[in-house]
Amino acid sequence: MSADRPADWKTGSCASDPCLICGSLAKQPLYPATYAGSIEEAGTYFLANRTATAHGLIVRCRDCGFVFTSPRFSNLEYDRIYREVRSPADLDPSFETAKAARFRRLAAIVRKFQPREAPFLDFGCGDGGFLRQFNSPGGRGFEIGPEGRRMVGRCEIVTGDWAAVAGSCFRPAAFDFVVAFDVLEHLPRIGEDLALIRTVLKTGGHFFVSVPNSESFVARVMGKHWNMLLLEHLWYFSPKTLERMMARYGFTLLAIQSVPYDAPIAHLATRLAQTFGMKGTFKGGPISRLVLPIPAGIMLGVFRKTN
Repeated sequence: MSADRPADWKTGSCASDPCLICGSLAKQPLYPATYAGSIEEAGTYFLANRTATAHGLIVRCRDCGFVFTSPRFSNLEYDRIYREVRSPADLDPSFETAKAARFRRLAAIVRKFQPREAPFLDFGCGDGGFLRQFNSPGGRGFEIGPEGRRMVGRCEIVTGDWAAVAGSCFRPAAFDFVVAFDVLEHLPRIGEDLALIRTVLKTGGHFFVSVPNSESFVARVMGKHWNMLLLEHLWYFSPKTLERMMARYGFTLLAIQSVPYDAPIAHLATRLAQTFGMKGTFKGGPISRLVLPIPAGIMLGVFRKTN
């Protein structure tokens, strides 16, 4: 799609876009696009600090049932959008409280499989929230962005292009485990990225992945109003399609479970309002900052790298 004109989902949906899971070209519309803006406008619809909610055309593969956004912006256009998205300087402290609660829960799950200290990678680590909660000197993070390095507690975060970083900063089989929380659904080059993750993970190492579950109770009940239907989300896995995708890149499923999403009440109200077409954000008093674990239709999969 061109950056200087609105997205044409109707025309684009006729283009060849094989299913990520089975390669079939047969797909059927599931939910119509609610976004008709340009590339320049897209950033305001991305990530947790979005001012409005929208999504592209959501389709379902007729052969395997995989749900995905089609058409999509180009890979370079997604790179540009993510580079330009910025977090607001006045972010409410309750967001940090919520993030810490969620990452503590995820860290507890990881430690059931990884009870000993070991080198690990947080792929798509953001500002290092999970690294802080896991609090291990063996942790390193990667995030897309300008080339650089910074410390978060005892852990180093490397920023840049993943293909370049994986080849130059991390040796093959460098990590005992990798985590990627709320990341895979965003990746336009998901196959290439998974192949590189496999390269830096030891054989037998664990890969922890959280993604929206398109067959969750919440997704089925909410339908077109499911708040995981977002412009930045490209892939909507079910447990079955996630297992098939990971198997293609040499990962065997060990366990899968639902996990809640911790958020302040004000943020929940904002997301609910945005889901039904309203714009802006809610702010309020102490009660609005209370953090609750909400069933949002997210699943956590634990995989092992096979030979």
